[in-house]
Amino acid sequence: MQKPDVDVQFFTEHPDRKYRIRSPLKQMVIDKQRGSHVIDECELEFRSLGDHKRDRRRIVLCRADHRGNLLPEGKILKVPFLLYADEAVEDDDATLGPIIFELMFSQQEPDVMGF
Repeated sequence: MQKPDVDVQFFTEHPDRKYRIRSPLKQMVIDKQRGSHVIDECELEFRSLGDHKRDRRRIVLCRADHRGNLLPEGKILKVPFLLYADEAVEDDDATLGPIIFELMFSQQEPDVMGF
């Protein structure tokens, strides 16, 4: 029996939501020597962000494009996100939408998306 995807379940229960923030989940990984160990979800992506405290890690889930339209085939984009020192980010679309927009377009070439 396969474990249900908590993100799909969340968006199914809350069809009006397009964004969500949560702590990374734990996942079992099997390495090349066939040894298994537990790591945080998106561990490699978080390591690429440099030194930081593990308790500041968050995953922002996005199921809408930059225009607010739902992604095709029910896809959900996972974006690794680090909180600042005592920052709290509200888990609502009005707060998370602009954060995702800023993250996506801060490194974008100026004319790629027509902006």
